[in-house]
Amino acid sequence: METLSSAYLYRHLKNHIPRILSQLDRDADSPTFGSFDRNYWHYKIRDFSSMILQQGMLILQAIKNYDNPDNPWFENRNVDLWQEGAVKFWCKEQLKNGSFNEYYPFEAGYPPTAFSLYAIGLIMREYEKEPCDKIKTHIQKTVKWLLDHPEKEALNQEAAGLAGLVLASKVPGVSVNPKALEDRLKWFYAQQTDEGWFPEYGGPDMGYLTVTIDCLWDIYETSKDKRALTAIDKAVRFIADMVSVSGETPVMINSRNTDYLVPYGITRYAEKSPVAASLLETMLEGMDNADHFIHRTDDRYSCHYVGQSFFRTLLHLDKVTEERAEPAYSTGLNHTFEEAGISVIHIPEKTSLYIYSRKGGIVNVFDKKGITHTDFGWRQKTGKEKFAVTHWLDEDYKLATGDNEWSITGNMTAHGWMKSSPVRHMGLRVLSKTFGNRLIPFLKKLMIFGNPKTEINFNRKISFNGADTINIVDQFSGSAFNPETLVPAPHYSLRHVASAGLFVPEERIELPEYNSKKHDPEGKNYTFVREIKL
Repeated sequence: METLSSAYLYRHLKNHIPRILSQLDRDADSPTFGSFDRNYWHYKIRDFSSMILQQGMLILQAIKNYDNPDNPWFENRNVDLWQEGAVKFWCKEQLKNGSFNEYYPFEAGYPPTAFSLYAIGLIMREYEKEPCDKIKTHIQKTVKWLLDHPEKEALNQEAAGLAGLVLASKVPGVSVNPKALEDRLKWFYAQQTDEGWFPEYGGPDMGYLTVTIDCLWDIYETSKDKRALTAIDKAVRFIADMVSVSGETPVMINSRNTDYLVPYGITRYAEKSPVAASLLETMLEGMDNADHFIHRTDDRYSCHYVGQSFFRTLLHLDKVTEERAEPAYSTGLNHTFEEAGISVIHIPEKTSLYIYSRKGGIVNVFDKKGITHTDFGWRQKTGKEKFAVTHWLDEDYKLATGDNEWSITGNMTAHGWMKSSPVRHMGLRVLSKTFGNRLIPFLKKLMIFGNPKTEINFNRKISFNGADTINIVDQFSGSAFNPETLVPAPHYSLRHVASAGLFVPEERIELPEYNSKKHDPEGKNYTFVREIKL
């Protein structure tokens, strides 16, 4: 199958290479030689280098090793020099405590530390000579910091940290406390649900789950830990069930709204797994389409884990098994993932329907050509740049599921926008210099978790007749409810996620129209009804 050939993938990736190389400071005489943050070394927009972008060094490694007549970078000495510069720049930018910055100075963030060590570990694994003492010293400092700072909420980040630690343990002269590492691994594996997903701020996220699969494969390949293979198998099966009849996965049926899947770990597992091979084929065959997520990936994530995962895949795609499992969208799957709060209905060759009850009753419908209908609930304006929303991942929502019927009851969540300003950035730098890594939980609460509930009550009831009609009935009440400022919500979730927000095809769908009915003279109780014809 052409889709699962390295030549096919390279045809779609090769035009990205010059753009990715433009992110790298390639001047060996430059004091910032090796930085992958163009906003830092070239535009001077930032006064620090965002070190999560150093994962771009893995793209250098991949193009240097990819043997193809159409690849001018194969065994190119310049690529070797740039990769060496990227490693040295990583050492140079390390903070005194062993961590790194991503978003602001003195941040000491977990993601830039975990993902950059993960990349360094993979580079060291392919080194033809033993790394110098300086590199080993910097790796050791990062190991100590990561062992002291576990990540409990975004488990793709913890997976990257664990992969980095496992890889570092194989670097000659670097010591990783085996008991501390095993305790972290044991805790991590225990977090995987029976449904196959790892929690990402409270729910499943297919994009981040594929990042976790990448990390798990590298853990397995390095340590032969069979727990990693078991975790990969469960995760692959969960994602496979989520693929629509059009071969896409729904964006907002994700806890963190990611709009991509990364292929490396799935590719490696697909060398023996027909389920993974079928999933991988579906992921890659749409690359001829301009709507495919690889073509809308921005420069940041081209250097981050999205780009490196695709380029690393080049070296292994030709080894995928020829066996294929029948896709879930062909089997007539009708299943509710109770832990996730997600229901999936596949009508073979016709429709895929997704309902994310835990996220306020989000509805996505696909046919064979792509997404056709969406419903993201409601927004009510409550003040200047302030809204109440139903589109929110909330564990306090009361859910009920029947035979093709769903009910979601809860309170709308208050949300506003945080706008950048010179004063805020100055304050952030002062606080970060003072409190360091201890500032991050406060920022997470401010930007991700700390949105209060309003006095607006809602109940959403969704029913599907099993063939061609979806009915949605929304009821609102409460002292703060105002029907004059209530509007159907657009695609965008107001929960901050750095890797989300790229353009997606569902944004072409116009907002829905509802019929409304007032239940009392004061206008404090309203019902809105929508019918979706498939």
